[in-house]
Amino acid sequence: MPHIPQWSHTLSVRNARLDEQHIVLIELSKELMVLVRRAPPTDEPILQALREFADLARRHDELEEGLLAANGCPTLDEHRAIHRVAEAELDRWMAAAAADSLDRKALVDALDGWMAHHLTETDMPVKGYMHD
Repeated sequence: MPHIPQWSHTLSVRNARLDEQHIVLIELSKELMVLVRRAPPTDEPILQALREFADLARRHDELEEGLLAANGCPTLDEHRAIHRVAEAELDRWMAAAAADSLDRKALVDALDGWMAHHLTETDMPVKGYMHD
């Protein structure tokens, strides 16, 4: 069973807007896991959930990058590159779901890995640059 992190103050980047988006992304991830486990006969409901997740993830990435740029984060380029890779992966999943050929296990594995990596490995080291 994949592990989606539970929100706690230890995951906070000390920015209320980013923290709120992280909380919602965690919840959307959990909802996606439940949906995939229900094994709908087509990928259409998963596609809709992926679209909602991807929309928030893109807005979240934009906000993060803007704050990191405004605060002079020295690793901004690396952070942007990580975001672009994740966004491209989301685009591939949505294209596969639109074609009703989604590898659901790969989606679960990758989404689980993304949440854990994004929160602990990508954001926490630069949280000092995420203030308004």
